[in-house]
Amino acid sequence: MDDAALQRRIELRLQRRAAFEDSNPLRLWVVLDEAALHRNVGGAAVMHAQLQHLVAMAELPRVAVQVLRTSSGAHPGMLGSFTILKFPESTDPGVVYPEHRTGSLYLEEPWELKEHEIAFQHLQGLALGPSDSLSLLADAVEGLS
Repeated sequence: MDDAALQRRIELRLQRRAAFEDSNPLRLWVVLDEAALHRNVGGAAVMHAQLQHLVAMAELPRVAVQVLRTSSGAHPGMLGSFTILKFPESTDPGVVYPEHRTGSLYLEEPWELKEHEIAFQHLQGLALGPSDSLSLLADAVEGLS
């Protein structure tokens, strides 16, 4: 990826982050694999800062973070990560956005959206609740201190 493309991605992600601070903030529900909390990317200081940010985000009223324990075994998320985007307009049913190694897709067919919604519901059921997940995240931050 060239520098210009990388800079565009960074700017887009910063804009997405700011959307949680608007007067009408976005709602976000995340199911995060526990392995991501322990995969050292960027060194201990970077991991510490990222986990601290994750805890801060999980404490926001319109954000829920659930951790899927590694002991949960096989689960629907093993096929790859995906994002379900829903919109306030009743005429817009939403879109699924799976990212993959060479790009991303926008899946808009009703059956595709439904399949991913069912998979997400299963992941939510397998994962720790938001409160227990927040405790686990705080412990992970403390473990890096």
